[in-house]
Amino acid sequence: MTASDCQALQAAWQSMLACESGIQIEGEPVTDVTRLATSLSRYQPKVLLLDKALFDRLHPLALRKIRQCCPHVRVLLVAEQACRGAVADVLRNRLHGLLLTTSPPDLCLKAIRAVSNGELWLSRRMMANAITDPTWALARADASASFDPIRRHAMETLTQRELQVVGRLHQGRSNKEIARDLGIMEDTVKKHLRSVFTKLGVRRRALVVLQASAAA
Repeated sequence: MTASDCQALQAAWQSMLACESGIQIEGEPVTDVTRLATSLSRYQPKVLLLDKALFDRLHPLALRKIRQCCPHVRVLLVAEQACRGAVADVLRNRLHGLLLTTSPPDLCLKAIRAVSNGELWLSRRMMANAITDPTWALARADASASFDPIRRHAMETLTQRELQVVGRLHQGRSNKEIARDLGIMEDTVKKHLRSVFTKLGVRRRALVVLQASAAA
């Protein structure tokens, strides 16, 4: 499903997706933010392309309602530029990726399929830049409220090595880079990450980073 009040953007999405094999557009394009929750509940799409301009007008209560009624819908935020605010929106609201309006069609389709398959479409560099932004502390206060006490205290159960891995995730490092930094095998890094995911009750690297920030 697509959601934007920009006719040019909606037309570009429709043109790109209309004849694409394996992708079906659900319902009519959403152009009014007040219709978003209703449309999602009715058509239950797997992926939502959400224009950031429309997202910025979405009330927090409406976003909460969408999460409750359509927990399986994966949201790909579409913005004009990869600014830190847009990345922070993705992390703070547990969205599933950030795509630029200027991205070529083949990259857009790749992003949609990746998000549909459960991946996070957000580069480690963008994520690290957002979290290390001096203004991130303001967003972090909001983020901490979204974690229940059990999950916040779960950070205390991490081993010293797991905390070292999480710290490097916070810096936007890849598994290979973490392994090199810590002098361990990449498979060992993956083993530590699986343990961290289990202890924190998350399934994505970005949520590990966000939860670590909230607990700081």
